[in-house]
Amino acid sequence: MSDCKKAAVRCLLRGLGSLPLPLIHVLAALSSLLLLVLPNRLQQVSGQQLRYCLPELGWARRRSLVVASLGHSMMAALEAPAIWFGPERRLRRWLRAPEAAAQLASLRAQGRGVILLCPHWGAWELAGLFCAAQGPMTSLYKPQKGLMEALILEGRSRLGAQLVPTSPAGVKQLLSALKRGGMVGILPDHDPPEGSGVYAPLFGHPAHTMELVSKLAARTGAPVWFCLAERRPLRGFRIGLQAAPVAVADPQQGPAALNAGVEAVIRAAPGQYWWSYPRYRRRPPGSPDPYA
Repeated sequence: MSDCKKAAVRCLLRGLGSLPLPLIHVLAALSSLLLLVLPNRLQQVSGQQLRYCLPELGWARRRSLVVASLGHSMMAALEAPAIWFGPERRLRRWLRAPEAAAQLASLRAQGRGVILLCPHWGAWELAGLFCAAQGPMTSLYKPQKGLMEALILEGRSRLGAQLVPTSPAGVKQLLSALKRGGMVGILPDHDPPEGSGVYAPLFGHPAHTMELVSKLAARTGAPVWFCLAERRPLRGFRIGLQAAPVAVADPQQGPAALNAGVEAVIRAAPGQYWWSYPRYRRRPPGSPDPYA
């Protein structure tokens, strides 16, 4: 992409980022209606995963969760320009959460660093920036191609976070940050690269899950917490911290504990989860494909 096109995209995103939040959410709701009417992969995967993970729910309840999840996914997409490039004064207002800030300050004061997990639930991009606003932060991210790489790096590092890639070098930087007493941020519900995960139960099914969280906790003694930004459509966000279960003594128990914590977050408000991400795309040999 030429420099002119990149500049035009940035200008457009900054313009979108200046829109009022209620208007952003209304536009997201209208966009999600198209996803419900037109055949598309996002709606299909959302329905398949809800049937696979929450079979105890009736068809009508699962369908309502597909509708809610697609709406929240579109809100997350349209909020990103506002969070990454919108007015900083408004961003700081969205990040105002005195109780969570005091809780995080207390954790940091222990001097062991803090591992912060931001699953794809609610306004996860906002949760990451909240953590970065509280002190030195090193965040793991999956490198992208083209302009998206530059936008992610610029947006997520807006308040001072250092972004490191999902690679051995990036993991070393996370470990170094914890040893210095800093915070590290991880998206815990991604399918990790081959060789860096194990299969652990998630909603009763084997999901390829990272070992990184339990290994970092074992090496450093750092506490592990979820940082969650609940979205309140048209009104704003509610940011809070929640202790994450962690098991460091056994390689298999660590990922299982991580998934148990992620599952509990999702079950609290399943409509705010990113169900269109194919979490079970990597399968153990011989296990059924939920997307078939």
